Amino acid sequence: MFKDAHVTAIDYSPLSVEKAKTYNRAMIDAGRCTVQQGDVSSLELPEGSFDLATAFETVYFWPGLEQCFSRTAGILKPGGYFLICNESDGEDPEGKKFESIIDGMRCYTVKEIKTALKAAGFIEVRTAHHRSKPWITVLARK
Repeated sequence: MFKDAHVTAIDYSPLSVEKAKTYNRAMIDAGRCTVQQGDVSSLELPEGSFDLATAFETVYFWPGLEQCFSRTAGILKPGGYFLICNESDGEDPEGKKFESIIDGMRCYTVKEIKTALKAAGFIEVRTAHHRSKPWITVLARK
């Protein structure tokens, strides 16, 4: 079904990039995957060229949600999707604890994420919250 798919992975951390390159070596060598270091606030990717962008456990560290979400929207094709998965809903004690000990970390609420996505130009935003944990998913369509 996705035999022609290509994955482009971006990470801010050079160490994470090297680990991802090692882990995905076979797909990189096959031309199915690219792994590069980058900053979401200034993505250097072709405009309107991706069907899907994902952010797993990372928006906590993004420098300004609206700016970063706008940049993400820019690389998506019309109708493309942006999926965010977080283990903190911005209101849980565990997330608040990590905010206080990790410099630059911010756990956003679902409302804050939705507001920033709408301001960045996403037209449809759906959310889901785990029944018993503070885990959230947010799916936005451009």
